[in-house]
Order: sequence, then structure tokens, then C-alpha cells
Amino acid sequence: MIVAQDLSKKFATRAAVDGVSFHVSAGAICGFLGPNGAGKSTSMRMLAGALAPDGGSVMIDGANVWTQPREARARMGWLPERAPVQLDASVEEFVQWSARMKGVEKKSVAQFATHAMGQCGLLDARTRLCGELSRGFRQRVGLAAALASRPKVLLLDEPTAGLDPAQVLAFRELLQSLKGDVTVLLSTHVLAEVEATCDRLIVLDRGRVIATGSPHEVRLKLGVATTLEIEVNDPARAEVAITEAGLHLQSRRLLDAPWHAMTATGDVTLAARSVLSQCLARDGVAVRRMDVQAGALEEAFRQLALEAS
Repeated sequence: MIVAQDLSKKFATRAAVDGVSFHVSAGAICGFLGPNGAGKSTSMRMLAGALAPDGGSVMIDGANVWTQPREARARMGWLPERAPVQLDASVEEFVQWSARMKGVEKKSVAQFATHAMGQCGLLDARTRLCGELSRGFRQRVGLAAALASRPKVLLLDEPTAGLDPAQVLAFRELLQSLKGDVTVLLSTHVLAEVEATCDRLIVLDRGRVIATGSPHEVRLKLGVATTLEIEVNDPARAEVAITEAGLHLQSRRLLDAPWHAMTATGDVTLAARSVLSQCLARDGVAVRRMDVQAGALEEAFRQLALEAS
């Protein structure tokens, strides 16, 4: 659905994007991540057709962004980091204008715009001027404008900037409601955001793709550990079960007898947890708690930033 091939862009002598290639499957919600200066925003602008690449190509639902711009832009919605709203227009006027610019038929413009405003919680503000709104509200107007044409692809660059916690939660719920119907590429610095909403990640560093895959796979590639914590009444048998599940015992400590807390590391997949649960049940080990502790991607990005400095 989104295919980037060998994208490159230089500013003066510095390569902001250097041979970036990736694809995002139809209906996926994909996070686009990396430290500051990694090339995310430059890449997003090229994907949206707002910045010409020095080399490479972008396909949006089969349409080439540069040789078929009208077709490609009709199939995408784009929200830059700062929503480009028209300050002297009302919310409704701007969202309807955006729908018309994307080729929505005249008879459907009002219906499409109303639906998009409803998705973004803007119906009560539809008559207000965009220039009177806070940055958070303008961001929501920009998102409604991006959705107004009912695009197949949605490109979002820092979409929660300026939103309060309640609005961020509503945004997450909106993304989940779009899953399967719209292909979403979400660029953000808020790593908790992508872990809460994305099923695939693309990580950039210094203009290159350095990791792709599920959040779990990306953690492994970046060396960010995921651990499994359990509380059991028989640590000796539990240690055998941990080994059988392909995991490694990291620590063990006594809590309130007979309960022990144990931490395991390794490839903590759903399949590994299922094997562990079966082994514990087979051996009659009582389990009081079993939690997955996902390593923070912030630490991996911090290390990337240190290496770049």
C-alpha cells in the first residue's frame, strides 16, 4: 500500500535521507521512529509529495507520487507536524474545502466532512473560526481534513503534538477504529504512542532504516530486552519450566513464603509464554502472577543518539 524505494535527500552536503526503502501493508498501523535528526519528517514530506526527492520513488496504493500526483494525493490524507489550517475559515468550511481539493464529489462533500469532524470530536466546534482555536484543536481540525476524503492511506507526522491526555486517548481510539480499513504511517517521538497503537515499526537513524518489524522484533534488533516476571510457589520446578520454554532465568528472590519472584529473559513471545504456562501446570506449580515487562525503546534511542554525537 505504501512503498518507498531508495529515497534520498541532501541539504547542502548533508544526507538527511540516504537510500530509505520500506513498505507498509494494506490496513496496517505502522510507527515511523528514530532520534531527532534521523530523517523522519524529511521522509514523510517526500512520501506526501510535499518535497521532491533527489532520488528514489514512492507508491501510494499503486500510484506514483511524482509521476501520478493527482491519483496519489487523492488516495492519501496527510497531517504535517503543524496542521496547515486556514485561520479565517470555520472548522466546517476548512474540512469541506479539504474534501473538495481531494476530489470528493460535490454531493458527498458535506456528508464526508461531517463524518470526519465527528471522528475527531469537532461537531460542537464546526462553526468556530480556525484562528480562534488552540493548537490542540487545530491539530484535530488538520486530522479531520486529512480524513475528509476517506483516504486509503494516512500519513501522520507528530499527530498528538499539543493534545491533552484525554485527546491523546481519543486519538488512539480513532486509530484503532481505522485499523484494517486505512493504512497508517505514524511518525512520532512519543514511543509509548506507537507501542499502544502500532503493529509494525520502522526505525530510522542518520537517514537510514536500521530496523523493521513488530515492536517485539524491533526491541530485539535494538538490544532492548523484554523480560517475563512470575510469582510461583515452587522455584525449582519453575526454573525447569523456564528452560523448557526457551527462556533464561535472570533473577529469583523470596517474597512471602512460599512465594518466589522470578525474572526470565529471552524471546518472550506469546508462544514461549504458552509453553511456560503448560509446563508449570503439568508440574503442579501454582502461579500467582505472570507479567511481561517490555524494555523501553527510549533507551535504545538514547544509545543511538550517543553514538551519533
